[in-house]
Amino acid sequence: MANIYGPILPLQLDPRNTSALVRDTQTKIFQESNGELNDFSPASPLSALVEGQVFAQAELLYYLNSLPEAYTLQWLRQLGVQRQIGAKAVAEVTFVKNRGFAKSVIIPKGTIVSTSNRLNFILQEEVRIGDLSSSSVGRVQAEKWGSAYNVPAGAIERINLNILGLDRSTNLKAGQGGKDLESIDSLKGRAFSLLRRRGLVSAEDYELEVNNVSPEAAIVKVLTYEERFNLSQETLSGNVVICVADENGNKLTNSVVKNISNSIKKKVPLGNTVSIISPEISPVETSVSIEYDDEKYSGGLNTFASEINNIIKALISPSEISLGENIDYQKVFNEIYDLDFSENIKSLYIKVLQLEPEGTDQLNNCNAPFQSELVNDQCIDSYEALIDGVNVPYENTGPIRSYRSYKNIVTLIAKSNQAPLKFTFIDTDYDELLRS
Repeated sequence: MANIYGPILPLQLDPRNTSALVRDTQTKIFQESNGELNDFSPASPLSALVEGQVFAQAELLYYLNSLPEAYTLQWLRQLGVQRQIGAKAVAEVTFVKNRGFAKSVIIPKGTIVSTSNRLNFILQEEVRIGDLSSSSVGRVQAEKWGSAYNVPAGAIERINLNILGLDRSTNLKAGQGGKDLESIDSLKGRAFSLLRRRGLVSAEDYELEVNNVSPEAAIVKVLTYEERFNLSQETLSGNVVICVADENGNKLTNSVVKNISNSIKKKVPLGNTVSIISPEISPVETSVSIEYDDEKYSGGLNTFASEINNIIKALISPSEISLGENIDYQKVFNEIYDLDFSENIKSLYIKVLQLEPEGTDQLNNCNAPFQSELVNDQCIDSYEALIDGVNVPYENTGPIRSYRSYKNIVTLIAKSNQAPLKFTFIDTDYDELLRS
């Protein structure tokens, strides 16, 4: 059974509030005096004495219960972690002259403009509306920190200064940049995340570091020892191997890889070296035949075919199939079958195509860069595996291997006369990638 985890609850030395402390103290006094001290009415001196004692005890408990939090914050302070104090929002305000006013209008720096709910903004520079102009724009900054000052367009409407010839002010765009003071819980969460990044130990630590350094790295996998052992040792130069790519499985640029490598090298334990590699993405050709009710659906067949193509592209992609995982034939079958127009799936074949080895003369192949040949004037691609739901399921033995839909052949068959209509979709972006 898998482990079940929950949050660590705050430590409280005594959870009682003031009312509970008063009741408990009164009970204790009554019991210890054998019932002789029993007048706890509001006007009783005994009640006043008890409430005063309890108030002092409650104050002490408040600070004692805050000690764990105080120790944590002091520890984080010693480590150099700082609290984000927030930021002031900024906005552009348009000042408009009175209609027919032919003189210049000057709005001095420091003028306060406000919203209807009295959120104040301060003009950062003098604004001058010329004789022939009707309006001018100035930059204002919120009076205080906070996200409340990210006001919507049109919210700034008041001018807290009487200026001859000035009619009104408004912000045509929303205020932006205002941030609230960071909460203690947010501070602690961010601090411990930063502390983990100071020393990378687990695979999760390395993956988190890559994601923080490079948002482009949508695919990140840290290989185990067994997975590294199965790879060609010529491509590996470190005992920590990280496989990275973008969401389509494409290799990241050299500058991005270098940035990741430089960041990780500063935080790996002594004696460890890091190797960053790219995944192996195998092209896949899918052929599916669907029977539809041509009496119900007489048009829009190209839309139906495109819908099927989109399903296949989404399900057979590196973002859907994790490195080292298998193609889920049944999931592809089910999603196509669930389409409204799909009466029957007559066949569904998924081929894992074979690429030509590096250095091969591809000009002699009818469909480079795949292994292919002409047979009776037909170009036949060689494939590594055929997945049709009947044969033994194909197993992905490559720890850094995933799949991407390259070519989809969709055949729509009319139910009444079995007339087929074939559509072919090729991922041209992938085609260019393979040829580069």
